[in-house]
Amino acid sequence: MLWLRLIVIFTFVSLSSAQTTPGPQLVDALKAEGNFGIFVDLLQASGYLDQLNASTHFTVFAPTDAAFGKLPAGTVDSLKADANKLADVIGYHVILNSAFNLNNNQDKVLTSANNHSIRINTYSVVHTQTAEGVNITKKNVRVLHGILHEINGVLSPPLGNIIELGSNRSDISTFESLVAQANLSTFFTNDHSTTIFVPNNDAFKKVSQPVLDYLSSHPSDLAEVLKYHVIKQYSLYSIGMAHSLSLPSGDQHKDYLMILQESNGDLKVNSAKILEKDISSVNGVVHIIDTVLIPPRVTVAIEDQGVIVG
Repeated sequence: MLWLRLIVIFTFVSLSSAQTTPGPQLVDALKAEGNFGIFVDLLQASGYLDQLNASTHFTVFAPTDAAFGKLPAGTVDSLKADANKLADVIGYHVILNSAFNLNNNQDKVLTSANNHSIRINTYSVVHTQTAEGVNITKKNVRVLHGILHEINGVLSPPLGNIIELGSNRSDISTFESLVAQANLSTFFTNDHSTTIFVPNNDAFKKVSQPVLDYLSSHPSDLAEVLKYHVIKQYSLYSIGMAHSLSLPSGDQHKDYLMILQESNGDLKVNSAKILEKDISSVNGVVHIIDTVLIPPRVTVAIEDQGVIVG
């Protein structure tokens, strides 16, 4: 029927036009939002705006003015005074040659203009999407040749994997030495996406000497203790942690780790308080905790030797 054919043709033309309608220029879109003044200034000063305007596809993660306000006093001025540092910071918020729409992405890793990884996560239980643990507050804003995402924090690139992080932190040297002793370096670094709860040195000082002696003389149980601090194939930043959230650990028996939130807002994993959150690594995220976690089966094995755990 002619009328039906005309409707189909009109609909196709309308959809095609909508799909090809260009968005506004990036800076115009940022200025129209009204809360990106600092980012616009830094973007223009960094030299990346010219590269974006010349690119046929790009993605920008834009921190709001409030996000920059969270930084230590004087940070923005110091960026403006240091061209190299400014380029590093702004370059980490830009992806060239790829216009990336956010969907329900979990541990999707993008590459920034200055060749650092940007990890995208979706935490459905708290209705949140993040980039390197930073909340994405507005997503998929179409601009000319690209996509804009609003974020409420300034991104910092990961500093390496857990082994590399440990080489620069004296406060977790005991954990690092035990990982090496148990020949688990590959276990802790070969996963694309992982969460590691790392006890600091003070946490190990709370463990009795008989327990430490037992673990030293039972390498398989030591390995189980270390693996119990890991969630494999899932990067859990603190923004995605909800009270009573349980996830299987990386030990042989997949014993569960439970996230607890105290009335004062502090977060715990099992009995351990999370002292430092959201340290990005190239293969996930690290949290520093104040207590060594021992899986139930190892606890029973130790206590069968007449040693009290805890």
